[in-house]
Amino acid sequence: MATESTNPSALTARSPAAPGTSWRPGTLRQVALWGLPAVLVLLFLVWPYQQWDLGKRQSILTGWARWVSKNADWQFCLLVPALVGWLIWMRRDELRKLPWQGTWLGLLPLGLGLFFFWLGYKADTGYPGFLAVQFILAGMILLVAGRVWMRTLFFAWLFLFFTWPLQPLEDSLASPLRPRTAAMAASLLNMAGVPAVSEGSALQSAPDTARSIEIGSAFSLDVDAKCSGINSLFALMMISALLGYLALKQPRSRLILFACAIPLAVAGNVVRLLLLVVGTLMFGSEFAVGRHMGDHQEMSLYHMFAGFAVFGVALAGMFALCWLFEGREMKTNLKRHGRLPASSAAFSIPLPRRTLSQLAAALLLPLAVLGICAGTDISFQVSEPGVRLALPLTVADYQGREFDMTAREKDLLDEGVKLARSVYASASGRQIMATVILSGYVKRSLHRPEVCLPNQGWTVTDRSPITLRLADGREITVMMMRIFRDAEPQPGVRIRARALNFYWYIGSNGTTCPDHYEHVFLSYFDSTFRNIQHRWAMASIYVPLPEQRVGQEDPFTELGAVEDARDFIAKLAPQFMLKESGRLIGSNLPASAP
Repeated sequence: MATESTNPSALTARSPAAPGTSWRPGTLRQVALWGLPAVLVLLFLVWPYQQWDLGKRQSILTGWARWVSKNADWQFCLLVPALVGWLIWMRRDELRKLPWQGTWLGLLPLGLGLFFFWLGYKADTGYPGFLAVQFILAGMILLVAGRVWMRTLFFAWLFLFFTWPLQPLEDSLASPLRPRTAAMAASLLNMAGVPAVSEGSALQSAPDTARSIEIGSAFSLDVDAKCSGINSLFALMMISALLGYLALKQPRSRLILFACAIPLAVAGNVVRLLLLVVGTLMFGSEFAVGRHMGDHQEMSLYHMFAGFAVFGVALAGMFALCWLFEGREMKTNLKRHGRLPASSAAFSIPLPRRTLSQLAAALLLPLAVLGICAGTDISFQVSEPGVRLALPLTVADYQGREFDMTAREKDLLDEGVKLARSVYASASGRQIMATVILSGYVKRSLHRPEVCLPNQGWTVTDRSPITLRLADGREITVMMMRIFRDAEPQPGVRIRARALNFYWYIGSNGTTCPDHYEHVFLSYFDSTFRNIQHRWAMASIYVPLPEQRVGQEDPFTELGAVEDARDFIAKLAPQFMLKESGRLIGSNLPASAP
């Protein structure tokens, strides 16, 4: 009869520790299972990390939970930690058989994660903290348990990224889809015999001059950001990743399914728009869409149920793709994630002395970084704005007239945002609109023109930075965009409206930059390494060009407009852009975004 001593795994688990240390594998395991979670709780649940609101610092996970709970588009993030726990639970029997064979390579992601932790703490922003969670977890797994553990837990670790609300991706990924969604819905309606036109993110019934029917008289919808369904894209991406992992076996099939979440979200939103159009035509706008109460849109019950079409169409498409890729094998793929048969292999740590050193590093390095954070200056003082929020009525031979913020702009812009705007006209007939927008109480409250303009029906053809020398001798770089918008006032006649739009960002202490992401980078870089908290403003100069028929545009009209705009900006900018002051003012502005 075989004895217990003939089992090599059991022998490893029960054998004495290496000479010179009294640490046994079971003891090391207990220290790791209690010590590492304690360090993670201290880092991410206890330590006051960011001013999430009202100037009070809260931990990464506390602030994350409060912010996500208040934003319906990101509430799916609350489910992700539970799903990650479930994914790990499904592989618990497999994990029990794996020995702990840590690698010092784990210091690389651990060190990177701790740097991100300090960076976000100093800069008072949550996104580096989110990265810190990911990299510190990966570093601890590699450092203490080893590569095999990381490979086994890789999908669960990767899936954890869906926990974090990646708001910046809305501008670069979700917002550009809104005009395309409206255009696709208009095309399908026209094919079905329902005349429709789209302009930017707006979908309206087509005009009929012969019958004196105005545009939008039958229906008028807007793919609004708050209820577009496109913002469900991130939740659908999470679902597609989880479904691909569970139902598919081939990595290529999983990647294709994940990539298809974007077109499936657009298809679902197109169906939603079509349902709203049908409901409006049959039962009226109040039944299908809702009614306006002041500046508030009250959503109807039909509108709410039509929103479920996004998920219905997308999920149906995902399951169809899964069946197409692997068909009847899906059941077998699902079963492979079930609990494995119990194994007689015992827990083992082949090199306890090395594991002890690696465990000590995983425990002590985060504590050392917390000590560094405790000694870091995190005083929050906002520099004075770099602009004077007033535009002159006369610039060279241009005469201006002030225009206040519209009700729609007040609804779209974040709280506390202020602007000054004037429309200028010269004796030669050139018209220019100048706008200066000062940021509000919320971080990143200045929106990208590349996002706002397409939602107003404009198409951006290109953008390029240009350098200007101002009348006071300063040199700045601004971004120039060429934009156009087509209209069809009568059948067969398409008129193109073209324009130039110049913009740049103005920070405190004379800082300027031409790009949105550069101004975000400078915000965090200067707050971290120069202790400057910028109060950003954005200047926008809009120059319309004469309308012309499509295909008959005169390229020389643009050359004159560019030169006039450069000369105008050189004379106007010094009158509202302040020179470097270096003064700081105390601030209790809430940092309510990650």
